[in-house]
Amino acid sequence: MTGRRTAAPSRPVPSAPAPSRTALDTEEAWELLRTVRTAADAEAAGLLRDTDGAPRWNRDASPGARELADRYLPLCLAGPRLTFAQLGQSLDGFIATRTGDADYVTGEEDRRHLHRLRALADAVVVGAGTAVADDPQLTVRACAGANPVRVVLDPHRRVPPRRKVFTDGSAPTLWVVSADRERGHTTADGDLDAHGCGVEVLTLPDSAAFAPANLVRVLARRGLGRVLIEGGGVTVSRFLSEQALHRLYVTVAPVLLGDGVPGLRFAGTPVMRDALRPPTRRAALGEDTLFELDLGTPRPGPPLDGEHPETWQARGEREHPVHHGDGQPLGSAQPRGPEGPGGGALPGPPAADVQR
Repeated sequence: MTGRRTAAPSRPVPSAPAPSRTALDTEEAWELLRTVRTAADAEAAGLLRDTDGAPRWNRDASPGARELADRYLPLCLAGPRLTFAQLGQSLDGFIATRTGDADYVTGEEDRRHLHRLRALADAVVVGAGTAVADDPQLTVRACAGANPVRVVLDPHRRVPPRRKVFTDGSAPTLWVVSADRERGHTTADGDLDAHGCGVEVLTLPDSAAFAPANLVRVLARRGLGRVLIEGGGVTVSRFLSEQALHRLYVTVAPVLLGDGVPGLRFAGTPVMRDALRPPTRRAALGEDTLFELDLGTPRPGPPLDGEHPETWQARGEREHPVHHGDGQPLGSAQPRGPEGPGGGALPGPPAADVQR
């Protein structure tokens, strides 16, 4: 009699491993963010909103990628007309030593942040004091991105024509001067033209035309709607005090200088309860701390050529001064001295920022 053969128990066939998808890294996340200007762009880039409104990627993402989305998506989505500023300073509020040495107040993470802001701007603006003291390049080098147009506010025509912004040819440069000031360098125009480095001289009729709201409008006429005010402290303070900023970024380094070139200075309030306290976000940049201040909607200034005075109101861009509780809106400071965008300075020595 032949015995029955017992079948061996079947073994489960191992399934093929699911294909692994590499988490989104910082560099790829930044490349995607640079393409975002609208909600549709954000969705195409793979950015969604959580129930609490916070942005998140629709795939696995590294901590750095998530951090970039949180920090820069609001700026990316802020629209085609945006004015924002950046300053790096010590704990006691100085952007350089008393000799003007600013090499360097803040660290490498802040430098990378500054270059990312440049990459998200159409134009980057500096005053004559920064152009003279720092000789900055104002280009995007610490991250991927296109160089913005470099704008030098120089009503007195005192910036030497051999500065990098006029000679290196890395990006277009707009040299903004005043027609009612005596030329500081008699050969400056000729020197700039001879270099052929993409420098254009824009002559405004008088110092009053250098008012921040008017400057923003002049740049907008040229298609430069997203404007970064980078330095120095006097120029940033002027835009702040005249309510011409949507956002202000201030990076504070854990260093004490005791004396030096001040950062923000404007006509303040005599009582603490009326101090400016805009909505603020904080983030760590290495050893430094970044503060992002939401200043609301700036004063609109005069209409563009051919634009009806009510156009901004129709777009929902009416004047919206920043308030703190029952306090007063931030008031305008009167310019004093020779350093501001319109030839006037706020109190304190000329500014020399860490603009690398």
